[in-house]
Amino acid sequence: MKKKYIALIILSSLCAAYYFNSKKVDPATDFYNTTFLRNSPAVEKILRQEGFFDVEIMTEDKLKLSATILDKSPQKHVQATLISCPGFVPGAKEGMTTLYAMLKENPYNFLFLDMRGHGKSEGELLTYKGIKHYGEFDYLDIVATVKFMVQYNIEHNIEQNIIVHGLCSGAFHTIKAMNYLRQHDTLAYDSVKGIIFDSGWPSVPSIAETTLTSESCKRCSDCNISCCAPYLSWSLVGIYNYFFKEYHCSQEPITQAMGEIDQPILFIHGENDTYIPIHHVHSLVSQAKKPTSWFIKESTHAAHHLKHQEAYKLQMEQFIKSVL
Repeated sequence: MKKKYIALIILSSLCAAYYFNSKKVDPATDFYNTTFLRNSPAVEKILRQEGFFDVEIMTEDKLKLSATILDKSPQKHVQATLISCPGFVPGAKEGMTTLYAMLKENPYNFLFLDMRGHGKSEGELLTYKGIKHYGEFDYLDIVATVKFMVQYNIEHNIEQNIIVHGLCSGAFHTIKAMNYLRQHDTLAYDSVKGIIFDSGWPSVPSIAETTLTSESCKRCSDCNISCCAPYLSWSLVGIYNYFFKEYHCSQEPITQAMGEIDQPILFIHGENDTYIPIHHVHSLVSQAKKPTSWFIKESTHAAHHLKHQEAYKLQMEQFIKSVL
């Protein structure tokens, strides 16, 4: 019971603003507006009109994942398939459909994924067990999704030009997934032509304190109680260190895996990111075999695609064209 109560505290502090500010009516369609993006039914409705359809993907550890796909191959030659792997919270697949709005004029297919514990996918996330095991098996979601997409492309005679876009924790899981595919599935591994590593990090414990501190400041500011931020931060960091840090420290950072991956990687990060200080990314860039970097002087953690729309689109298009 005590553990469940602790998990509830963490859940409340991370998600309060989202739940309290959600609207009952459908917001105006705007793929660059977080109010719209966090209203999953409203986004889903628009995606259906655009031709997206849902699929289920089974992971190696027997979890059913929900994903939505747009296949343009009946109308045109598809040059690339973009797989989106969202971050921790909110983390719903609909929240990353900005990438579709940004790149829809290109001859690309799209797959947006609900990682385990998010949206319509199975699995635990904001529970004691979910937090304790976070980062351990999440990479299997991306492994299964890449394999699914490879098979789909074979069946529909689509070129195996897969680009994986990982945001925050999605970037972390992507590197683990690619290293796994490198060792276990050559076809799937070689089908991925490039990786976009946006606001990622090397390990959970290395960024837990800065993330919890920054999130505490944001939530308290949103509720006009900024004076409480140090106390909330101190409490959450203490809870994390006592209940979860030791277990997360037993997981391997992705630093070594980064050096094993052959695909070109575009690193995107804000120089002023307080959640994930940029020195973490510099250490990963130095390990990568084929790195390209876009470091933004002033931005917001994991929101570069929303704050720097045209520049982000240009970076994406240039990178994808360079790896095909």
